[in-house]
Amino acid sequence: MHKPLPKPKQVQETNRITATRFIEAFNSNGWDTVREVVAPDYVLHHPIGGTIQAGPEGMVQVWSDFKAALPDSWHPIPVMITEGDYLAVLLPTYGHFTGVPYHGIPPTSKWLEYGMVNMVRIEDGRISEAWFGMDSLAETQQMGAAPPLPSRDLDETEKASISLFQQTVGKSDEEYDNLTAFNDVVVAFSPPQYAKDTSVRDLKIYRIAGGSLELVRANHMMTNPPYSGNHNTDTEESRTLVENWLREILTNHDLESLNPIALGEILIHKTAMPCEASYYGINGVRTWLGEQWSSFPDLEITEYFTLAQGDIVVARWKARGRSEGNFLILPPTGKTVEYTGLSMYRIEEGKIAEIWETRNTLGIMEQLNPELRSHSHGQ
Repeated sequence: MHKPLPKPKQVQETNRITATRFIEAFNSNGWDTVREVVAPDYVLHHPIGGTIQAGPEGMVQVWSDFKAALPDSWHPIPVMITEGDYLAVLLPTYGHFTGVPYHGIPPTSKWLEYGMVNMVRIEDGRISEAWFGMDSLAETQQMGAAPPLPSRDLDETEKASISLFQQTVGKSDEEYDNLTAFNDVVVAFSPPQYAKDTSVRDLKIYRIAGGSLELVRANHMMTNPPYSGNHNTDTEESRTLVENWLREILTNHDLESLNPIALGEILIHKTAMPCEASYYGINGVRTWLGEQWSSFPDLEITEYFTLAQGDIVVARWKARGRSEGNFLILPPTGKTVEYTGLSMYRIEEGKIAEIWETRNTLGIMEQLNPELRSHSHGQ
């Protein structure tokens, strides 16, 4: 089964309330609420901790340990979709590492911000199973326990594009969550999503034409209450498109299928932050995929399960590939690795416009080099 069985709308609304209470309990240290909404036989699937028969007390322990390390940490909920007994969220994490050590990592006072794509299964109004999708390496790096990867430096053309934007389009009183450029294209996200009074996410993409900036793509998304998909978009068409992506692109490596599947202005958010922009456009997707395939040339999706609501699709997947090229700092080993992840997709004009990606990067590294076995995280 690749998708949930249908349920009445009333069940889905109850599930939304349950999931919101669950997440808000993390934000407010409301551990009694966690005990109310988590089922006695609750199972947690975590990229580092693995599959845990957690129950309510185990979930309280997981979250209270994290909050002890990052006392001001919190999760906004910019996107939430439901289908059948399942629900999925885009869930950024913000906070300062100022509390107690976290699984052996001493506090550094560093600011953390990384994204999660989480899925839960709800039975009789209580969460019975959860899959947390996050880039565990990003968390470890931001805590100061692993060296950060080199950031993308803007070239002179891109710096000039940003400068032109600031001089002509950018408003002096507008704050941006992310403002970046890809050659002659400027991508602007506003307002800052870490602000607790933020209720929208605005995306605007400009291209330089004749010495001026032309708006080529815009998206306005309400994030509080969480965006639940454009209900004028056909849900099954959105699902089919994402399944084609999983099959034709990620498994068959058929790059000729990119243009029919991906929007020309597609954005890749590779650690699932709402306003991150790591890769842009069809060429950016080719670069992103090429980096993965150079490490694992036969990389394929072996299993997947999707939730869809309007223009939003979430896929929970498992991948497998043989190490034949460098992966980050690690040389090829010839080993076959398997790893899991969750991805969220936004559809626009019948094509994929944005991908929020999570994968267990540390898990991949540990399979390639068991000496890198990390501390077992629980959040």
